[in-house]
Amino acid sequence: MEEPALTRVQKHFAGRAPRLFLSDDVGRTAGQPAFLALASGGDCVFFEGDRGNVCAIHRELGPDSLPIACQHFPRVVLQRPHDTRISLSHFCPTAAQLLRSPAADAFEITAAPASLALDGRAEGLDARDTLPPLLRPGMLMDEDGYSAWERRCLEILGRGDRTADQALAIIAAATEAAQSWRPGGVTLSATVDREFDVAYAAKPDEDLGGLVTRARLAVRSVPRGLSFPLPLDDAGDRWRGLSAWWGDFDGTVRAYLAARLFGNWVAYYGQGLHAVVDYLRVTLAVVKMEAVRHHARGTSTSPWQTVNEAVRNADLLLVHLADTKTLALALQ
Repeated sequence: MEEPALTRVQKHFAGRAPRLFLSDDVGRTAGQPAFLALASGGDCVFFEGDRGNVCAIHRELGPDSLPIACQHFPRVVLQRPHDTRISLSHFCPTAAQLLRSPAADAFEITAAPASLALDGRAEGLDARDTLPPLLRPGMLMDEDGYSAWERRCLEILGRGDRTADQALAIIAAATEAAQSWRPGGVTLSATVDREFDVAYAAKPDEDLGGLVTRARLAVRSVPRGLSFPLPLDDAGDRWRGLSAWWGDFDGTVRAYLAARLFGNWVAYYGQGLHAVVDYLRVTLAVVKMEAVRHHARGTSTSPWQTVNEAVRNADLLLVHLADTKTLALALQ
């Protein structure tokens, strides 16, 4: 928790709990942030499960007195030169529930309401003063070209006539072809549109391999000191038990991939658009891996619960635990 919220919270909640902050002000100089303490069960000391799973700070002092991390959750933010892109972490149960019935055959980029944009105060990866993403090593994109590529990817994922695996195969084929573009002739954005049209008509094969290998890349990107369960080595064999009904939730999976594509940070850390495509393949692999893991526990009451938990755990790993820059470098 940062100032000035820290001082407000310390004064307001003084004497209510034996320990509100991990530091208890020992060794902390004025103006430095403090870390909120945890209760014996691992919850934040301000979490009120008996009041309906609410936050005491938010309830009594309002959102401006929360730590900046809590104010932003579940937002995933990319600040660009001309706009700010906001998607959601589906580790948030409410955000995950929104994926259950996505809009049919269309994913749209829409203007965020002021509440979602935190009245213009949303923070994240700041790319406002950086160069555009790389098309390939040594070749920058322009903003129009990248926007066209992102838009066409979302379009493919939003269509209901291709599975998530097929959509990624189309995106991969179109991206590989577009990466051969050279300046001086047709614009990059026009090239992107042409290659997506060609790839969509060609119906490339699904990429069904690499489930364990790709999920392992994500886990290996978790910094030391944090942890996430290792991938199941026999996940490929276990997947057969889910494949019979997995297609019923393909729209949910495609919507989740679209959320991880929009405002993607790997585009600014990687060495070309292929890294973003590989990141989406890793994302799909992690979702499948977590579905297998949850199904293997035998605790699911329905297929939707399995998918819901898989998506939530995938974002726990990809958004909150894995270091995006480390993962991007592993995708070169």
